[in-house]
Amino acid sequence: MEFPQSISLTITNACNLQCRMCGQWSREGYMHSRRNLLREELGLADWKRLVDESAAHEIRSLLLRGGEVFLYPEIIPLLEYIHGKGIFISIDTNGTQLERFAGDIARIGNIHLTVSVDGPDAIHDSVRGMPGCFERISRGLTRLKEEEQRIGVTISKSITFTISLYSYRGLGKIPETARNLGISSVCIVPYYYLPQAVGLKYERELREYFFCEAFSWKGFHHETSGVDADEFAEQLRAYRADLGEITDYPYMPMTEEEYRTWFCDAVSPVGPLACANVEKLIDIQPSGEANFCVDFPDYSIGNVRESTIAELWNSPRAEKFRDYRRKQPLAVCYRCGAKYIAEIRG
Repeated sequence: MEFPQSISLTITNACNLQCRMCGQWSREGYMHSRRNLLREELGLADWKRLVDESAAHEIRSLLLRGGEVFLYPEIIPLLEYIHGKGIFISIDTNGTQLERFAGDIARIGNIHLTVSVDGPDAIHDSVRGMPGCFERISRGLTRLKEEEQRIGVTISKSITFTISLYSYRGLGKIPETARNLGISSVCIVPYYYLPQAVGLKYERELREYFFCEAFSWKGFHHETSGVDADEFAEQLRAYRADLGEITDYPYMPMTEEEYRTWFCDAVSPVGPLACANVEKLIDIQPSGEANFCVDFPDYSIGNVRESTIAELWNSPRAEKFRDYRRKQPLAVCYRCGAKYIAEIRG
């Protein structure tokens, strides 16, 4: 296990939205009490050093996340540098900045964009808390297509739809929405929800075994999912029936019954219990803290300001977490989908 197979760079916590289901910036999002982290973000030289190390270990692709990736002040120089190392770039984005950066994205190329879309325009805007948000995405994708045609390149794109109590009634319209946006691949993922009892159990686990604070779960705190299982099932059937030429990307493939369990029972297992991240993936937070879980980054295995990725990956702190997680899930793991990241990128 000399080096991770997959690397996620969470390059900024800054975001221009406050999405209702977001663990970082929703009403209960954990970033509201950790705004000081916005002043502690790594600089371009730091990220370049990590890219150099990744390239030296023949990493073929990097995942860039936020916050909103395109709010990082030096995002274009960073993308150019990664591209110059021959590394493919995957970017998770809310899509609101695509019109501004369309020319640069097309020029750099070798990029995949995963754009978050929560349904047709009215539902999307309601979830994102920004009137006109959907229209900004549409304009950005149109401008990007124009730049692609001008240069003669193709930028791969997909939509991620987060199934939550705020959006699930729009699931059946997602294939049509994708067509209207000119995107042919869709991924649907269930949102995380953690009742207080689960969150407090997680706090005890981290405090008693890892001697650290558990802060992230509070951003996903809901006593129930709020999703009506029967109505969701109807939406899921409508979604699948209308896919046609649209690819349903199987990031978290679930049966109708598994979805029902996910949304109706916050603690019953759904899917595999094992987490591939501890064996394959490292995430670097904007502050330089490294972890295995991009969505619950409470336990740090060290900081890249002080150590290399390889040193952190092979450190006693990393092995301590691996050893625990191999034996049993943490309380939040039952409603976490981040563990699948390493499977698709490993």
